[in-house]
Amino acid sequence: MTKKSFVAGFFISFIVGIPIAFIYDLIGTFVGVIIGSFVAASKKGGGAIGILTSCPIYLSPYTIPLLLNYFHGSMDLLYLAILVGYMLINIFVIVIAIVSLLVGILFGWLGSKLRDE
Repeated sequence: MTKKSFVAGFFISFIVGIPIAFIYDLIGTFVGVIIGSFVAASKKGGGAIGILTSCPIYLSPYTIPLLLNYFHGSMDLLYLAILVGYMLINIFVIVIAIVSLLVGILFGWLGSKLRDE
């Protein structure tokens, strides 16, 4: 794993995962983590991509409209922080982050094996 492959996998997971998450959030999260981990091609990089990108991808259908309301001036920053903070401490989001970590490690390992051969 190089820094370039990790950064590429990090951004590719967002680019791929967020549009799919607007259709179905779980599939978008896992597809983004899988493709980002393949690009990173290491267990450490895949695990980091899984844990760092799963929450923003999974919550993007909820947070992007909230951010748009904030930028239009119809919502205060305190309300936005409370809503996003509550979404992040939800037990289901934490479970998805842990499963995404494991999926990222698995597919990062598979990507490293495919890249070496």
